[in-house]
Amino acid sequence: MRIFAYAYLGDIIKAYIDGINISYNCVGEGLPIVLLHGWGANKNTFNALSNYLSDRFKVYSIDLPGFGETEIGLPFNVYEVSDIVKHFCDSLNIDNPILLGHSYGGRIAIIYASKYKVNRLVLVSAAGIREPLNLNKQIRIKLYKLLKKHHINFKMGSKDYVDADNVKRKMLVDAVNSDLTIEMNKIEADTLLIYGKNDKTTPIDLGKKIEANIKNSALVTIDDAEHFPYLDQPTIFKLILDSFLVGA
Repeated sequence: MRIFAYAYLGDIIKAYIDGINISYNCVGEGLPIVLLHGWGANKNTFNALSNYLSDRFKVYSIDLPGFGETEIGLPFNVYEVSDIVKHFCDSLNIDNPILLGHSYGGRIAIIYASKYKVNRLVLVSAAGIREPLNLNKQIRIKLYKLLKKHHINFKMGSKDYVDADNVKRKMLVDAVNSDLTIEMNKIEADTLLIYGKNDKTTPIDLGKKIEANIKNSALVTIDDAEHFPYLDQPTIFKLILDSFLVGA
């Protein structure tokens, strides 16, 4: 049984969902739009975008489990996090939201939109298609396993992985290894994909593959932007987003 409860701590709002205190911000009035941040970020990454959208929408930005002020003791996989977001929406009577997910949050948004109704879907620098390992990565993995076998402590992996605690490492490994192609094929909502042209974390080629797997989708790229296009080029990002949200 899910238990919903709320606490208002100054400007911080927390919702008790599935045994977790979900911290979130809420601004504006109108149709609901839910913002899901990327790995290593938090709800406040969206502050400028939230304030901009609040003139027309009721904007919810969530600290996903394990990030910001939403603390966890056990790891959650991407499917579980998606369900937690759904339960969060249910607890606040958020029906048919516009859903925007950045990077890791894009993975969560893809799963959500494949299972539940959304007004529109926006995927920013999203991942979700597992690419074959190149030779360099294969060698690094074999080296890591060899060193581990001989009880040699050696940190290997991305900066996100090295910096994470054990719980977050398990979540990151799950996220990176989850292929969401099947979920993409189930999405019915109109979908906008926004990628920075200089993004090395989730390159445009990945965005093109996601576009090919979501039937009602369109990919837009932004010059002089990397993995955070809404921060790198906020004015252009807002114009692109506005054109997609007209009539929502």
